[in-house]
Amino acid sequence: MKRPYLHRTSARTRNALITPGQAIAGVLIFIMIVLAIIRFAAPGVFIAIASPLWGTGSLVGNGIEYVTKGFKNSVIVANERDQLVTENVVLQADNLRLSTRIHDLEALLGSRTEAAPGILAAVLARPPVAPYDVLIIDQGTESGVSLGSTAYGPGGTPVGTVASVAAKSSRITLYSNPGLETAAWVGEARTPVMVKGSGSGAFTAELPKAAGVTEGQGVYIAGAGALPIGSVARIDSDPSSPNVVLHVHPYVNPFSLVWVTVSRSNP
Repeated sequence: MKRPYLHRTSARTRNALITPGQAIAGVLIFIMIVLAIIRFAAPGVFIAIASPLWGTGSLVGNGIEYVTKGFKNSVIVANERDQLVTENVVLQADNLRLSTRIHDLEALLGSRTEAAPGILAAVLARPPVAPYDVLIIDQGTESGVSLGSTAYGPGGTPVGTVASVAAKSSRITLYSNPGLETAAWVGEARTPVMVKGSGSGAFTAELPKAAGVTEGQGVYIAGAGALPIGSVARIDSDPSSPNVVLHVHPYVNPFSLVWVTVSRSNP
């Protein structure tokens, strides 16, 4: 009869069966038991041992708080930077707007410091938004604008007359309105002529060939003296006709008008 075989396990083999995790857990449990015994048996010793650990924990906590605050501060700084960039863009736009306004007003009124002789008005609508050869301005009867008042562009150039007026706005018909005729003069000899609006700021006029008008001569209308409105750009001549047709180019482009002055009504 065979004797039963008993497998013997060595101590080394048994130790190999313990995992690293189990070993760490065992060590931690042992440390906790020892600290618990020391805490109740010798409180002073426990405090002396635990103080460094508490100090280390405080340092770690402070470090985490410092990093967290640093992150929050960087976010705040980034937000403030973005806000400053936005404000800078707005200021640049305002500066450009004001510079453009100064340039336009100096072109209209010059660099004088005294008050303008007329009523300063901003152009609310112009061609092609408004009907061609019509301006809508932001001044009306409350500012002294009246029917028939003359409107002037840059350099005191007359551009048209007030055709209708409300309390706070007015409608100006330009001299270049198609079919509108205005008494004028041509050249240094001030040859009288009727200029007829042909649209988009331009004019035409018909004169006898004997008047001797040449291209480049100025065209004027009555006002405070002879006020130039344009110059002769082209002359059409038909051998069978005693007259010539003048094509007048305006000094002021109605498409670019931003400000005008309007003559005040007589009291």
